[in-house]
Amino acid sequence: MVSKSLLILVMTLGVAPIAMAQENPAPAAQSTLQGAGNPNASQSPLKPGNRNCLQSTGSLIPAKQGTCLPVAGRSYSRQDILNTGQVDTGRALEQLDPSITVRGGH
Repeated sequence: MVSKSLLILVMTLGVAPIAMAQENPAPAAQSTLQGAGNPNASQSPLKPGNRNCLQSTGSLIPAKQGTCLPVAGRSYSRQDILNTGQVDTGRALEQLDPSITVRGGH
């Protein structure tokens, strides 16, 4: 009888860490993970319509409604490019974002 009780106790103690490992992380840990790939996470959250808020990529993985994908990049609409008045897309992008440099033309 003692060995059976000991066996049950050992099994119970062995299962407890497995059950704890499957719990969801704390909300603070989740928000830290969400902001890890976004250098602007400490600032106001990005919303759809912001050029830094990407909602689709070449992988065709859509963002959830009203959210941004956790990827780096910028998006410019056709109207943004037309509003620059440039006849060349490269020059229009350089005007919209000084960090973009376009060279060549061949």
